[in-house]
Amino acid sequence: MPTPVYASTTNSYSGQVGELGQPSTIRITKTVWRVDGNGIDVDNEISAMEAEGHIPVYNQLWATASAGMSWEQYARARTRDYELMPGGLAVRFTLTYSTMYYLDPAQSVAYYHLPCAIEYASKVRSVRLYRTGWSVAPPTTSANISADIGGTAIGGGHTGQTYQINQVAIRIRQTLDASETAMTAMYADKFNFVQKRNSVAFGGFPAYSLFCEGVSVAKTGNGFEFYEVVFDVLFDSWYHFEQVPTTGEDSLPVLNNLYQPTEVKWTRLGASTIDFNLMFPGATSGSVDSVWRDVALKGWWT
Repeated sequence: MPTPVYASTTNSYSGQVGELGQPSTIRITKTVWRVDGNGIDVDNEISAMEAEGHIPVYNQLWATASAGMSWEQYARARTRDYELMPGGLAVRFTLTYSTMYYLDPAQSVAYYHLPCAIEYASKVRSVRLYRTGWSVAPPTTSANISADIGGTAIGGGHTGQTYQINQVAIRIRQTLDASETAMTAMYADKFNFVQKRNSVAFGGFPAYSLFCEGVSVAKTGNGFEFYEVVFDVLFDSWYHFEQVPTTGEDSLPVLNNLYQPTEVKWTRLGASTIDFNLMFPGATSGSVDSVWRDVALKGWWT
């Protein structure tokens, strides 16, 4: 084993536990000097100090997990400030380690999360309304129905009237670790939800009432390894259906002698379905990590 060129000592250690969505940080100051007592050429000797283990390389883990250790085991080297001490015989380093992982206090067994959350924004969509008091409600199944919806034709029922339907725009945010789940794996995994409806109830919304409009994946600014996945999901109180009158060869509604559509049906664009709970996959294929899901969908204190 080669003879060490450098020696070092830790001058101070401090830590800060961040709240959900904020990094937890370790801050250390160290002094490094040459064993032979000669002066230090900082710019040309930092790599040698790294090689001997006195200072970390960027992205290096703080420590290997040990008994009693919490989020610290996930902290990685982020920044390194240094200054040559008077006389040029030692260098003072300020090292910062951080992570976005946090320990879930609600679990009896140690369970670590990365930030996840859900956002809601109410909105409306405009449709053409041809009937009121319909006897056949917008269906909750994935397919269109062939039955007339019944009800009473509204005034001007041959052309319909503008009506607004309640919707909720939903953003589901997940922070992931590229060292555990590579960004290249996201296309097959997460984008599988795009243009699909929920086959089962999800987050308090009934089956078939949600539609995944898109997924975005981007690196975050809180560490080398972290990136965020965002699902854009839309809830529709009419399950994305609209009233559509039967039309003739001229593409106009077929009317009765009162100039009202003879037949009106519920119709929507076709889309396949998937279990939206699988947005939070478990350790085995086809399973759901319910703890992770509930933190995102229900909030911290559930």
